[in-house]
Amino acid sequence: MGTDEIAFCGIIFSRSDAQIRQIAASYKHHHRRALDHVIHDEFSGHMQHALLYVVQGALDIMGRDARLLELAMEGAGTKDERLTYRIIRSYWKGGGHQYLQGVRQVYQEKYHHNLIKRIKGETSGDYERLLVALLEG
Repeated sequence: MGTDEIAFCGIIFSRSDAQIRQIAASYKHHHRRALDHVIHDEFSGHMQHALLYVVQGALDIMGRDARLLELAMEGAGTKDERLTYRIIRSYWKGGGHQYLQGVRQVYQEKYHHNLIKRIKGETSGDYERLLVALLEG
């Protein structure tokens, strides 16, 4: 029948992380599909990105942040501004170095590569030293 986008967004954007986890579990139980896969199929563009950011953050915040760091470095040319933003935002949002240590570990498990070595390969100079200092604590 289609998705009522406004109602769907209203539900997701007005719920806590705990409520989103419950919604995702219930959805998967009843429909045999993960909520983030449904968002991929039913939405596009900025709305899809916003919904995925919220849902994936509620389900696995460190995994989401590791994925966003990888996206900033993948392909031809690192998106420097995006990479810097992601690291600093993770540092402040997550409570500092301890949170970044968790993101580094999840990144290692997910991409089988050391995040600091990856950043050293993608950046240089003072910019590299700044990002590495934030990650190393």
